[in-house]
Amino acid sequence: MSQVREDEENNNNIGEIPMSQMRQNPNILRASEPLIVQDYYTKSRERNKGKVVNDPVHNHMYFSGKLCDVIDTPQMQRLRELKQLGTAYYVFPGASHNRFEHSLGTSHLASNVYETLTRSTRSLKWDAEDKLCVQLAGLCHDLGHGPYSHVFDNEFLPLRLGKAEAKKWSHEDMSCDMFEWLVEDNGVDLSPRIVQKVKDLISSNDSGYKQNKFLFDIVANKRNSVDVDKFEYLMRDSKNTGISASVDMNRLISFMKVIDDEICFKASEVYNVYRLFDMRANMHHVVYTHKKAKAVEYMIVDAMVEADVGWNGRISHAIRDPKEFIKLDDTIVKQIEFSNEPELQKARDIIKRLRKRDLYVFVNEYTVPEEYLSDFKDVTEEDISTSYESNSTSNTIPGGLKPEMIIVHNVKIDYSMKDKDPVSRVKFFQELTDEESFHIDRSKVSSLLPTNFLERKVRVYSRIRDHDVEEAIAKAFSNFQRKMYGGCEIQATPSRSRKKRGHSLGHESQRERGTATTPNGTQRSAHTDV
Repeated sequence: MSQVREDEENNNNIGEIPMSQMRQNPNILRASEPLIVQDYYTKSRERNKGKVVNDPVHNHMYFSGKLCDVIDTPQMQRLRELKQLGTAYYVFPGASHNRFEHSLGTSHLASNVYETLTRSTRSLKWDAEDKLCVQLAGLCHDLGHGPYSHVFDNEFLPLRLGKAEAKKWSHEDMSCDMFEWLVEDNGVDLSPRIVQKVKDLISSNDSGYKQNKFLFDIVANKRNSVDVDKFEYLMRDSKNTGISASVDMNRLISFMKVIDDEICFKASEVYNVYRLFDMRANMHHVVYTHKKAKAVEYMIVDAMVEADVGWNGRISHAIRDPKEFIKLDDTIVKQIEFSNEPELQKARDIIKRLRKRDLYVFVNEYTVPEEYLSDFKDVTEEDISTSYESNSTSNTIPGGLKPEMIIVHNVKIDYSMKDKDPVSRVKFFQELTDEESFHIDRSKVSSLLPTNFLERKVRVYSRIRDHDVEEAIAKAFSNFQRKMYGGCEIQATPSRSRKKRGHSLGHESQRERGTATTPNGTQRSAHTDV
């Protein structure tokens, strides 16, 4: 074991420090600083030296030579071309950060958590392989994201493959496939046992592991969703969008320990854990489901659908092979924009509208009443179009309102576990010396805490920037609410008065044709956040 406090150029002049001495030295093991060590386990065949990365969120992050061997690969570098927040960058100019730096930060936090746990839990022995595995899992957990991140798997794939087929694919599974290929393709010196363990940590698959299951709580915690992936993206996303962070993530890390093979927190931090999920919900409200960002998202999805049809499924079929998937990133929009194929003209028209900020139009929204949540079913474009009174004297849409003119966004915002309180699944301890854990009832924490952990909204957009079409959608949306909720409109605000304007880009036929259809000519389905 070697201690590294120098930069990369001094890494060859490192004094050996026994493990026991490192454990007794508080200056080395302070949780508030990254523990910078060169693991003896990974010294053998590293192509790179360790590196210190200066990061605006975590300050100095150290990566061993073995981690750098993985970082310096085409599979990992591809993440530089994937925006962390997808289309939110079109609304928040500071949100230019990519999956690459998020992955570095997640690996850094995973390392810090592992060091904290092995220090705070007497029964745990520091293990170089375990530490390397959680670092690699944090580093590679997002290798499987497609263009514009969640837009690809949540919106694009269901339209091209169908919902049932799209559900069989996940970016976590692709991350595992990409990592396995990364190791083989670049000759990274990792044993098959380590490769499999990293894949299991990414997918949170702890079956077959009889001990040290707490490792699966670090990067992708399926038990209660408190993990370093969430810590990192909330810290980075809030900083880059200018949203104030309400949670001290480093404090949460400092008060962790393992009891009964599960990560637990000091009881005094229970309110901080609730704030973690409240901050996540707030980021969904303010950033992740921002109305304009979603409008941009739907335009990019429509353009990708049209392009995929013109390219005979080149985009959607790439999910079958990591060697094809690596070609997909956010530059797909540029490829469409400057393509020459006649089959991509519709896709190019959509991108042209996007470049001119001629966006799809948000019309209105409503929040689903709490008493209707349990029986809620996604609202579809057909539900809205059929609520339009085409025989009305005020009908100004020849042929009536068509589903392809409309986009319905079924918004779901929760505390990570649908309608359940995730903190009820978190265990706590009283003192760091305790060996027993317990749950804390919400009523004993604060009477101001939420009692409902799921919210649903229904939003409608118009693909066509035309006054008459927008008014027709607004009226149909109001009629739908009255039909569903006993004659009442429950939208927060009445429909806004809308300026008279011509069709987008002067497309007179835009009413008659929707902007995007599926390859077999069927209409687009409603959009749902996951």
